Amino acid sequence: MKRTFIITVALLFVLSTAACVKKPAGEQTTPKPAEESAAPATDIQATDVPATEVPVVERPQCSLAEYPRFDGSTANIPLAMGLIRFVTGCTEQEAEERSKVSTTDYAYQKLNDREADMLLVYEASKPTKETYDPENRFDMRPIGLDALVFIVNKDNPVNSLTEEQIKGIYSGKITNWKEVGGNDQQIVAFQRPELSGSQTLMLDLVMKDTEMASAEMVTISESMADVIRDIAAYDSSANAIGYSVYYYAKNMFAQPNLKFITVEGVEPTYESINAGEYPYINPFYAIIPKHDPNAMAVKIVDWLQSVEGQMLVAHCGYVPYMKGIGTR
Repeated sequence: MKRTFIITVALLFVLSTAACVKKPAGEQTTPKPAEESAAPATDIQATDVPATEVPVVERPQCSLAEYPRFDGSTANIPLAMGLIRFVTGCTEQEAEERSKVSTTDYAYQKLNDREADMLLVYEASKPTKETYDPENRFDMRPIGLDALVFIVNKDNPVNSLTEEQIKGIYSGKITNWKEVGGNDQQIVAFQRPELSGSQTLMLDLVMKDTEMASAEMVTISESMADVIRDIAAYDSSANAIGYSVYYYAKNMFAQPNLKFITVEGVEPTYESINAGEYPYINPFYAIIPKHDPNAMAVKIVDWLQSVEGQMLVAHCGYVPYMKGIGTR
């Protein structure tokens, strides 16, 4: 117990000097300038985790040159930056340079081709799973939770939808906002490309066996930033809806004229995701190859699943996978 307490205090001190940076990514796969960064959470606690039941994992440390080659998802860039700074003690600028990503499915390809040693990444799409069989070929460690969220213009009077209504909108059965309590306006439902992380969550968590309506080109948003901008600007009206992951839409590319839709009476928040109350929750992962992995990458992913590692995840503003870590 005493050893865990000492390590926790030391970790909090280090985190206060090497904070994770949450930055809007736009169309880019690298973080934007520092003036757009958001302040990290500082009220990190491990109040509900019995220290005697969780083994202490040695903190990984290495030079920047020894740090594993990284790839991953756009929404995981702030965590990647916080992790590399914590492990190596490098500057924010150096962490930026080492935290470029190929985006979700291309990152799996990079790991498969041995062009990356470690991923911080969301779930792969069905075609990528069929190609690379990641669950059997890669060592996939869940380290955090995120959620698929639905976004509309603040001027839209609709604040809440049921799961069936969302499925109806995206299958093409519901085409006018008046059918779900809104104005007499056509619904413009933005989608994402097939290999995007948020499209994978949409198909797996929401649509399941229901086929999505085929989207016209005007309703396909290529990047995570595009879909948020498209909803905000479409026809200068409030008839558009789209989806993203909670962390990105809340912390990396928040827009003041948009709002999250409540689903089945549950608003997507840090607390509702942490408690498992919001309907569309999915883990994200730290991943290494099962065969001949980079030794430092193994130490890092082991540590990310420890109490201290989960505290770093929470410090960067993400919902940790381990219960009882982090408060908001």
